[in-house]
Amino acid sequence: MIILNSIKERGILKNPILYVVLTLIVSYLSILFSGVFGLFYGFMFFNVFPFSDYLLTLVELSGFIFLTLPVIFFSKVIYKQPLSSLGFTKKSLLKDYLKGWLYGAAILVICVIIMMMFGAVRISKIEFNGMLVLQFIPLIIVWAIQGNAEEVLTRGFMLTGISRKINILTGIVISSIFFSAMHLGNNGLDILPLIDLFLFAIFASLLMIKSKNIWVASGFHAAWNCFQGNVFAFPVSGTNTGNAFIHVTTHGPSWLSGGKFGVEGSMVSILIQIILIAWLYYDIFIKGKKRITDKLDF
Repeated sequence: MIILNSIKERGILKNPILYVVLTLIVSYLSILFSGVFGLFYGFMFFNVFPFSDYLLTLVELSGFIFLTLPVIFFSKVIYKQPLSSLGFTKKSLLKDYLKGWLYGAAILVICVIIMMMFGAVRISKIEFNGMLVLQFIPLIIVWAIQGNAEEVLTRGFMLTGISRKINILTGIVISSIFFSAMHLGNNGLDILPLIDLFLFAIFASLLMIKSKNIWVASGFHAAWNCFQGNVFAFPVSGTNTGNAFIHVTTHGPSWLSGGKFGVEGSMVSILIQIILIAWLYYDIFIKGKKRITDKLDF
C-alpha cells in the first residue's frame, strides 16, 4: 500500500518515461508470479493425479491463468483501469473470438500447405480416433487460456497502456520487443524465429487496434498454436505439445521447414505475416486515415 501511495503521490503514471518503466516492471513481475504459482500448481496437481505427458501439457498451458490474474490485479489496483482497457469487451465476445480462431487456423494451414509445396514438409501419418478427439477438446480450452494470457499481458496491458500514454508506434515497438524477449529461453530459437515472433507481435497489435478488443487476437493466437502443435504435430515455439492428428516430417533447410522451432521458424510464416501486417496497416492508417504517431483512442 505504501508503494502504491508513493506511485500516486510522485505522479509516476503521468510521466511517459516512468510510465513505460513501471509497465515493464509490472509485466516482469506478472511473469515471475506466473512462474512461481505455475510450479506450485503443477506440483499440487501431480500429487493427486498420475503423471503423463498429456496431463503435463494441460497443466502447463492452463497454468497461464496465473499470468492473466496478476495483470488484471495490477491494472485495477495500480493503474485504476477497468477490464475494458485490457480489451475485455462484452460486445461480440464469442463472435470475435471465433472469428480470430478461424483466421488463426486458416493462416496456419495455408503456411503448412505452402511448405509442403516446396517439399519442406511431408505428411508421414494421419491418425483419427475417438481418444484423440476426446483429448483434443481440453487442448482447445487450455490453448485458449495460454493464448489469451500472452495477449492480455503484451497487447491488452502493454500495447494499449503505452499507446494511450505516448503513441501507437511506441506501444507496438515496446510490447513487440517484450513479447519476443518472453521466448528467449525456448528451444531452437534463432534469428529467423526471433524475427517471426517480433512480426507476430506487430500483427497481433494491429489486429487488436483494428478489432478494438482482445478477443480476435486471442482467438488467432490460440488457434495458431493449437493447430501447429496438436493438429500438425509441429513444435510450438520450440516446444513439443503431444499427440496430433497429422504427423509431419521436415526436410531441407530449417529456414524453410522451421526446424526445431516449428512453423514460426520458417520464412513462409515470416512472409505471410509481412503480408498481413501490410494489409492491416493499410486498412487502419491509410484507408482509415489515422497516424501511427497518434495516441490510441479506444
